Amino acid sequence: MTQTAEVVIVGAGIMGVSTAYHLARLGAGRVIVLERDTVCSGSTALASGGIRHQYANRLGIELTTHSIVTYERFEAEFGVDPNFRQHGYLILIAAEDELAVARRSVALQRELGVNVELLDAAATRELCPYLNTDDLLGATYTPRDGYADPYLCATGIAARARELGVVIHQQHEVTAFLRDGDRVRGVVTQHGAFEAGAIVIATGAWSGVVGTLAGVDIPVRPHRRHKFMTAPFPADRIPAATPFVIDPHQNFSLRREGPGLLLGHGRRDEPDGFGTEIDRSLEPRVVERAIHRAPALAEAKLMRSYAGLYEMTPDQTGIVSAVPGVAGLYVIAGFSGHGFMHGPIAGQLMAETLVHGRAVTMDASPLDLARFARGETHVEPLTFV
Repeated sequence: MTQTAEVVIVGAGIMGVSTAYHLARLGAGRVIVLERDTVCSGSTALASGGIRHQYANRLGIELTTHSIVTYERFEAEFGVDPNFRQHGYLILIAAEDELAVARRSVALQRELGVNVELLDAAATRELCPYLNTDDLLGATYTPRDGYADPYLCATGIAARARELGVVIHQQHEVTAFLRDGDRVRGVVTQHGAFEAGAIVIATGAWSGVVGTLAGVDIPVRPHRRHKFMTAPFPADRIPAATPFVIDPHQNFSLRREGPGLLLGHGRRDEPDGFGTEIDRSLEPRVVERAIHRAPALAEAKLMRSYAGLYEMTPDQTGIVSAVPGVAGLYVIAGFSGHGFMHGPIAGQLMAETLVHGRAVTMDASPLDLARFARGETHVEPLTFV
């Protein structure tokens, strides 16, 4: 059996459901989303949920400027409380090269209207007295930023998309693409074929693999990242309203997660792979880093851990683009650990590209897939893997 639509989206994480929702708002016609598992069952559900303006390039800042508004008004738009905690973002600085990047980045962020502060070590300690700042030169702080619940947000967007007429088929894994020469006209699942004028690959870390099914190269690779949850920890030791703290030098992060804390860590040099099993050898390292940066955590207990996948591109910047040379095929993926953060605006830009032939809300040309072939890539230094 073959079903038809104007647009078929492969993947129901934050990118897929956001694109579907914005297509429905733009009156794009029949939109079908195909998900091999269930809505928000992949990397989105395992994300830290961070939302920040602190980037070293204009593109990242502008994406957040648009996206954060959606999270701030999320309940009014989608009827779901996203648990957006705007407790700020604090990126620690421990080396002179990091300080140089911070000075340039803060200047650009302020130029674009971001409320950001460059703190010295003493001011950092004053803001977060529980932090050990003895080995720091300072930090950058954005008070408007914070974190939200990725699962609540993605499923809330999916629910509103359904209300607007989007059809979401779960347990529909795409196994092949239908092509007529240089045009993609549909996909095949175990439940039948789905044909459309436009097919969108929105499969996160798996986008490179799905691209291979379509006969195209999408330069997205998987990178495992771990999260460690502590048991409930007293708010008088580390406040409930503490910022999302990033320690790039130690490849470590921490933020509150309900009554406990969520600690992030990984191996920068880990080989690519889709495995999400827990690397237990990281636990002593994350404990050491946690106690060094926040000595009060010596009394905390690790309760559980899990791992998810970043979807990395060579320049650590996302793709929202038509696929050159293959009519009817599009990609929205590769946001390199920032997919949840930028999902709302990325989906809007993808929908505008499909409906209007180009993004209109902001300039999306830096997200063009063809930039890799042209050699026009610039690595975003404020991406933490």
